Amino acid sequence: MSRLARVLSSCALLCASASAAVPAFAADDPSKPVYVVASRRTHDAVAAGSGVRARALAAPGGEALAISEWPAGRLGELIRHVHEKERRCGGFFAFDSREQAEAFVRDDMSALAATAQAADYSVDNQATVKPWLAQVKEANIRATIRSLSESWTTRHAQSAHGRAASDWIRDAWQGLAANRSDVSIEQVACADCGQQPSVVLTWRGNELPDEVVVLGAHMDSIAAGNGGAGATAPGADDDASGIATLTEVLRVALASGYKPRRTVKFMAYAAEELGLLGSRAIAAGHRDRGENVVGVLQLDMTNYRAAGTPDLRLISDNSNAGLQQLVRGLYSTYLGGGALAEYKCGYGCSDHASWTAAGYPAAMVFEGGTAKGGYSPHIHSRNDTLANMGNSAANSVPFAKLGLAFLGEVGKTSAL
Repeated sequence: MSRLARVLSSCALLCASASAAVPAFAADDPSKPVYVVASRRTHDAVAAGSGVRARALAAPGGEALAISEWPAGRLGELIRHVHEKERRCGGFFAFDSREQAEAFVRDDMSALAATAQAADYSVDNQATVKPWLAQVKEANIRATIRSLSESWTTRHAQSAHGRAASDWIRDAWQGLAANRSDVSIEQVACADCGQQPSVVLTWRGNELPDEVVVLGAHMDSIAAGNGGAGATAPGADDDASGIATLTEVLRVALASGYKPRRTVKFMAYAAEELGLLGSRAIAAGHRDRGENVVGVLQLDMTNYRAAGTPDLRLISDNSNAGLQQLVRGLYSTYLGGGALAEYKCGYGCSDHASWTAAGYPAAMVFEGGTAKGGYSPHIHSRNDTLANMGNSAANSVPFAKLGLAFLGEVGKTSAL
């Protein structure tokens, strides 16, 4: 058992209170309190003069945080601020009670996750990875983006469309994995992910089944100007592109007859836009069961690229140092790049932060711009469409290749 696995196992009971329930956003009770953990900077910017109460505190990694109490009916103010002013996803964790929020911060294992070496992150599986790269098809990624962004007006987690999108992803992945006895698929509900369950595909490791590799993206979408479940939110870039990229990684690897050495899980998370709800429930569940997750890769927004920007960036915060270095090596080895561009995303900016808080090594890659310009100006609006990305998925192709490299080099190839 690795050092990280031993720590996770010993912490399982201590962490149970932080993962037990997630917030019940009752649309019929706008006065219901929701307890939000966010950076102090985010809280101060959005809540000044609003009457929203906060308690300042610091996470184990030294992050200046605040726990604030929001009426459920006003949570949209926070969502709009994070999306429109800070120009990013996520940005906060939401809870049903102050006790749960305080337990989450108290049991936060981000400091451990930043430095833990859960596996040997070597780059030595070129025989498997290199043949995969030429098999990535832009047309496949584009078709998935189109299906997810045009079949429904929104994929909001609290809508029937959000559930339909989850079912569509489940069926698409089942189709790719047909006749594979080592692959299983389930939908995983969380207490307050609305109608939308996450989708988890588990590809059993042939030699090291108790060591787990995760590749994920979020399936839900939201319109920041009107955070309601019925607002038009095609979410083509955010994050249909991530799901489409992940699906192409799965297709290529399955079609090759690959057998992973470690267990690999592909995850389409529910309710990321509402406070990382789906990924937090899943990551906490893995922690509570003492599962040995050796590496997590998050794909959130892969298909918009302004002229003159890098093809992708590595998120430099809420991530594991060793895994970040691996991603740099994968980029150099398999994509022919030089130095990989980086970007500081901020506290809790996407689903990798859920795994980091649970003590697991995680990393995230992101499209080439920054909040100051270069990544999609259309996210969280009705204009986040495939048409506004040139009706092409060419920008997602490097992400799919990097995802395949991550799969092959962390999952490794079974010799049996």
